[in-house]
Amino acid sequence: MTPESLAFWAGVAAIFLLVNAAVIAVVMGLSLGFGWWYLRRGRKALRKPLLMAQVYALRLQYRTMKTGDAIANVPIQIHATTARVKTTAQTLMQGKNDK
Repeated sequence: MTPESLAFWAGVAAIFLLVNAAVIAVVMGLSLGFGWWYLRRGRKALRKPLLMAQVYALRLQYRTMKTGDAIANVPIQIHATTARVKTTAQTLMQGKNDK
């Protein structure tokens, strides 16, 4: 093979590589563009369901906190009632002893 024939094929290979690079760049650009477009469209479509999910999560959190407070309030009220009864009983016992 002569250097002139190799130069021709080197030029063809360079053109082939440039065309391949351009095609890959166009395909990647289109795929990223369509991906971005579908993500924006999907985000707009998901806005209301995600908002409703947030509302339900907040309602569940509120109910859980209210239930937890009610459950925790039982021993606190028992202790408070016991303390009041003890204080009242001590006051009554001291009143009987003074007479």
